[in-house]
Amino acid sequence: MLRRILPATAAAVLLLAGVTGCSAQEAQAADCSAKMQPGALSDGTKVLGSFGEIPEISVPEDLSISSTQRTVVAEGEKDGRVAVEDSLVGVNMAFFAASGGDALYQSPGFDDPNAMPEMLLVDEDAANPLSEAVRCSVPGDRVVLALSPEDSAQLGAQLGAPTGDTLVGVIDVRTSSALRATDGPVRGLPNGFPAVVTNDEGQPGIVLPPTEAPEGMHSGVRIEGDGKVVQAGDAVIGHVLSVDWNGTIQQNTWDSGVVMIGSQDDIEMSGNTFRTELTGAKVGSQVVIVEHESGGLARVVVVDIVGVN
Repeated sequence: MLRRILPATAAAVLLLAGVTGCSAQEAQAADCSAKMQPGALSDGTKVLGSFGEIPEISVPEDLSISSTQRTVVAEGEKDGRVAVEDSLVGVNMAFFAASGGDALYQSPGFDDPNAMPEMLLVDEDAANPLSEAVRCSVPGDRVVLALSPEDSAQLGAQLGAPTGDTLVGVIDVRTSSALRATDGPVRGLPNGFPAVVTNDEGQPGIVLPPTEAPEGMHSGVRIEGDGKVVQAGDAVIGHVLSVDWNGTIQQNTWDSGVVMIGSQDDIEMSGNTFRTELTGAKVGSQVVIVEHESGGLARVVVVDIVGVN
């Protein structure tokens, strides 16, 4: 008899198809509502330089604001993935003191196009001015963020800004990905593997076979993403569902939020021995791993790769 192991409240619904292409992007954009609006300071700030280049700004003088504002000053990919709720957004950011336009911080990606983007999580439960600034954006967008006095004080303390100064940021949106792997084609898993199903929210469940687990480390890509290929040195960000061969859940980040799995160099410290099986997969993929070392209890690990850093 098959043993079914599912995260709490998850229903075993196998997704065989989904909406893709421009129609999906248009639907996302229509449904997405940015919580921050343009204002006099974000509209009035002039940005020199193109997307991806180190920006310089010119800020209107003697202009005070009471709430944080955001303005999209350059639009990106028309068919790019919209950063809706539960999105991981890769960005380059630069921040300036509004009083004189002095640069306070810039992401490494402005100097090195091959540098990893900085990551922002669009999540209503963990909302902050930076993540809300990129809500509803697409890759290629350049956003001007004018922070309120309260928000400026919080960020300014970290950046060494003059006390009481308003901060203005320029954010280039490089990537946008879902916090789950559901958009790519579904593949069959190798013989002897458990079955994996997903509910309508993308949460995976595992159906264990009534056989012994194969010895060693084995993996298969169940859903193939179309993002960046994971390198050995990349720190992987993703969701993890892990159960032992008896059906006991060891880890379920779908209850707690995405985690940093780390790079292959981090295996000894993190204990994520399955990390080697993620190298070579693409961001947006779901990888199923069966791990059964000699003398140990076998386990199944399902990883949704949502980003690298």
